[in-house]
Amino acid sequence: MPKKTANPEIIVCLAAATWGLFWVPLRAFESRGLSPTWVVLLQFIAPLAFMLPFAILRLRRRLPTGMRQYSTALLVGGGIVMYCQSLLLTDVVRALILFYAMPAWGTLLEVGLMGRRFTLWRGLALALSLTGLFTITGLTWDLALSMNTGDLLALFSGIVFTFGAMRIRQDSKTSVFEQVFAFFFFSSIVALAFSLLPLTDSGQPPGVDKLIALLPWIVLMAVGILIPAMWGLYWGSRFVDPGRLGILLQIEAVVGIGSAALFAAEPFGTREALGAVLVISAGLIEVLANKGTGTADKTRPA
Repeated sequence: MPKKTANPEIIVCLAAATWGLFWVPLRAFESRGLSPTWVVLLQFIAPLAFMLPFAILRLRRRLPTGMRQYSTALLVGGGIVMYCQSLLLTDVVRALILFYAMPAWGTLLEVGLMGRRFTLWRGLALALSLTGLFTITGLTWDLALSMNTGDLLALFSGIVFTFGAMRIRQDSKTSVFEQVFAFFFFSSIVALAFSLLPLTDSGQPPGVDKLIALLPWIVLMAVGILIPAMWGLYWGSRFVDPGRLGILLQIEAVVGIGSAALFAAEPFGTREALGAVLVISAGLIEVLANKGTGTADKTRPA
């Protein structure tokens, strides 16, 4: 086991809380005149540009950079890109809750594809997650869903991310640098592909003057927030058992939903509150269902 230089639980909590507040800089950049497409694209290209020299140095030393992890990184990155897009196209609370309906998809995948036993815990997590999903989307008796483009992206982001998370659990020997670099590299590709789709008005690329004006904030996002948050999550998962890790990661949903309700001036009524409670409860139940199953490989340094 590699030497711990900090308390991993605290690192994971801070990283999860950071992701819970990720909607704030996204909305801030959008308020400065950037279209949602370019806002999301910059969030992945900037960290990639910072890490690229280190990746080249690793190549010269004949060390892996993570490029072989393309299938996993495309799934995880694709899920996060869709989630980021949804934060700009729908209410923050709705995006968070729909993304965190993941316990439902995780249960279906583990039972259907991984052959794990369908237990009472898993059934309860599935029921809570789907009930929360139906609650927040406004399911009525005539089966009509009040979902917009952002809601759909948030929903699909959770499904795609679940596939990626399953692959991460199956391959725990990749170094932290490889995981983080691959995440930003392939996320940038997915974000660029999204910019070519007619889902939203991508608008004109930001001019040189606007990029120069925003450059300090872009660097701060990349070096001060995004890279440390991803590094903390990947590093912390090597020292925290899966059950505790799942509970700690729920902090992201709590911080995100709470901050959106307080500062985003968006609707947050009984339906949103009930949906949040149901989805977060499903995540905690999912932790109990998976407690003691599998451990992360802790032998390879970053």
